[in-house]
Amino acid sequence: MSSTNKKLFEYLPQQLKNFFHKYPPTVKYSSKPTSTLAPEANPFLPNKHPVTGRWHEPKYSLRRMSVLYKLSYRFGIQDLLPPTNSRKLFFEEKYNNKKFMKGVLSPKGHKYELERPAKLQRMADAIKNADKFILGNKGMKYKKRVEEKKDKSKISWF
Repeated sequence: MSSTNKKLFEYLPQQLKNFFHKYPPTVKYSSKPTSTLAPEANPFLPNKHPVTGRWHEPKYSLRRMSVLYKLSYRFGIQDLLPPTNSRKLFFEEKYNNKKFMKGVLSPKGHKYELERPAKLQRMADAIKNADKFILGNKGMKYKKRVEEKKDKSKISWF
């Protein structure tokens, strides 16, 4: 490290110093789980032991990772931390992606209110296709009777 970097490093909190001593930012850590013996094994992710095949828990829990990230964000060095699989957003990212007035502009409503339009559509379709359904179940004899009734119900002037 150069002398200016060493001076700046001294201003960091002890937690970040300890982390960067164990996991220097010069190493490119993997974004996916790897072998526990690999030098690029990410301390924020679970890693698999090559001999036993068992999964080892992450070296740093989600809570500790969050604390480290927030500290590093305060000092502007969050890019030096290993990548995380956490979908958790911090600070401005969190508020930029937030839904505006969630639940106020379009309230959720009750289950029967949400399902009503689909139910009405199904009912309308069933009424349109009722004759076909009945004819399918009752047979051709019934079909002839329905056609005869239609012919009789027609009003003509002659």
